[in-house]
Amino acid sequence: MKKLILLTLLVVVATVGTWAQEVRGFYLKPTGSYFIKVTPVEFPNVGELQPRDRVFNINPLLAEQTLISEETITGSFGQGWRAGLTGGFRFSPVVAFEMGINYFQSEKQTMARQTGYNQFNGNTLLSVHSKGQAKALDLTPALVFHVPTSKNFRPYLKIGAVLPVYGYLDITTTVNDQTGTVAEQLNPALRAVELTREERVEPRPTIGFLGAAGFSVPIGSKVSFFSEIEYRNVSVSSKEKEVRKLEGTGTTLLGTKVPITINDLSTAQRYTDYHKKLDQNSNVEGNTNYNANERGDDLRSYINIGGLGMNVGLKLAF
Repeated sequence: MKKLILLTLLVVVATVGTWAQEVRGFYLKPTGSYFIKVTPVEFPNVGELQPRDRVFNINPLLAEQTLISEETITGSFGQGWRAGLTGGFRFSPVVAFEMGINYFQSEKQTMARQTGYNQFNGNTLLSVHSKGQAKALDLTPALVFHVPTSKNFRPYLKIGAVLPVYGYLDITTTVNDQTGTVAEQLNPALRAVELTREERVEPRPTIGFLGAAGFSVPIGSKVSFFSEIEYRNVSVSSKEKEVRKLEGTGTTLLGTKVPITINDLSTAQRYTDYHKKLDQNSNVEGNTNYNANERGDDLRSYINIGGLGMNVGLKLAF
């Protein structure tokens, strides 16, 4: 009887030792994922353009507009692809700590659109379309809680933070204006313009939240396949903006074609600083102290680069 008990204890100790070797230690997880939008919200303005999809008729003789339809444009810049590499250390059969670095690129999203037709012949007299795309690099410290099991299916939960360390929002706007509405903002001598404008919005530092539920399945002595559903909530506010490119052709009142370049913009039009509040001292067109040769001011805006996604990859133990 004593020999049987001793043998049983030896088997248990050996099993526990083997289990400890499997669950403790460092590991790496190369990961790929795709996220979808969960809570779409109204996009921020693109300069003076509101997040609207407006379609209207134009009377070219009276310069009057008749609205056909208008729709608020909503969405999320959290929809898109991610790729990352996560390093972790498992302290026990239950708890592990992970630190990931991820690159994210959102799908291109329409932020504003206007289409104006000649009410007499249906020709397009005004077309404005702005599309944005967010790119970011972030760190994701997290705690992972495993369900201790000797089975091949090994579930876990994860909770952590999202720390964007680099990123920006690129906005491209194409304009075909035969009405002079946009053209005269560039130069009062223009009656029409076709152009493309590219601008980049830099963000302020922020912190977000992530939570995930997943599982891993061993496919070798040191390699496992894992899959998880992850939710991220990351709100980012604007810090500053720069118009990086402006190309096009303008038509003067006499019908002459002239090139449009970024040099046609004033400093206030090309560079923008964002603030939580504007007042009479802000460098905003219309204020008495407005200076076109200094950086312009505008109200801070927000976008969300979070969402719901699926991560898949390999877990490489060391």
